[in-house]
Amino acid sequence: MATSYQIPRFLVVGGVNFFFTFAVFTISLKLLELPYAVALLAAWFLGNILTYVLNFLWVFKPETRLTFRARFAKYLTAGAASILLNLAGLAALVELAGADPFWAQVALMPFIVVFNFATAKWWSLRSGGSKP
Repeated sequence: MATSYQIPRFLVVGGVNFFFTFAVFTISLKLLELPYAVALLAAWFLGNILTYVLNFLWVFKPETRLTFRARFAKYLTAGAASILLNLAGLAALVELAGADPFWAQVALMPFIVVFNFATAKWWSLRSGGSKP
């Protein structure tokens, strides 16, 4: 599938994930009364499962059958790298440049989205990549 078709689909998946992870975080925090760090981790992990499935089946389609082997491990690794890069960039903008955290995060979002798209398209969900 051409990149021009994948980008809008990838953005839709990201939007769905935003609402999904927000709901998981809120339910975990308010209803289940989990500590905020556990709630965040649960939301991140479940969000990665959701986006992996949607990106695998609808956006990148690297194979005809959904698998959770090496590709999923790569996908989680890329997700962890993404959040760490986001945190490092946010800390740099806030602590070193004195930026407002909200606007710093808004400014970082396009870079994080591009990073996530690139790692999915050319590494974790690449057609002909890791075979199950």
